[in-house]
Amino acid sequence: MIIDDVMTDKITLHGLGFVQIQLEGNQRLHVWHPDLPRRACFEHSAIHDHRFDFMSRVLVGTQINHVYSIQKKHDGDFVLYLHEGKRTANGGRPWTPDGRADLTPVVSFEVRAGKDYDSAAYVYHRTEPGGDGRVATIMRKTDEWQAGAHSTCRVGIQPDTDFDRYQWSPAQLWEIVADVLLGQKVAP
Repeated sequence: MIIDDVMTDKITLHGLGFVQIQLEGNQRLHVWHPDLPRRACFEHSAIHDHRFDFMSRVLVGTQINHVYSIQKKHDGDFVLYLHEGKRTANGGRPWTPDGRADLTPVVSFEVRAGKDYDSAAYVYHRTEPGGDGRVATIMRKTDEWQAGAHSTCRVGIQPDTDFDRYQWSPAQLWEIVADVLLGQKVAP
C-alpha cells in the first residue's frame, strides 16, 4: 500500500510525547518537554519503527535511544500494529493488528547536543529525553520505503488509537518549542 497523505500541518503533537514541526527538505524538528501529553498506553507502546531511514542531530539536551531486535511469533509479548492508510480526524493513522513478536533490547545509547545519529527503516526502537526532559532534534529523512511503519503494544494493553494530535493549539505548542529552544517561557 502506498501512503499518499503526508502530514501537512506545520506543528502538531505526537503521541510519543513530542511536538513535531514539518520543515522543508524532508526535515522535521522534534521537541520533547515533560508537560506534553502522550498516548494513554505510552509505557506499553513506545517501541516502533519507521518506513524511512533518517539522520538526526540533537540540538538541545540529551536523547536516549534504545534499539530492539524482533522475533515474530504467534505467542509473542507484543502486538504489532501497522500504520497505513489515510490519517484519522485526530491526525494519526489507523492501528491495524499485524501479528505478534518478542522484542529484545540490543543496545542503548545517549546522544548529546551537537551530535548526530542515524537509523535505518524498519529498525525497532524507542526514544526518550534525558536530563530534565527537554530535548530538541532536527531529523532529516533520507531513503523512504512503501510499506507502512509499525507501533507495538504489549499483549493485553489496548492501544490509544484516538490520541488527538490537535488537542493543544499551535500557540501552546510554539510556547513549548520556545521553552526548549530558548530556555524561557513565552508570555501568553
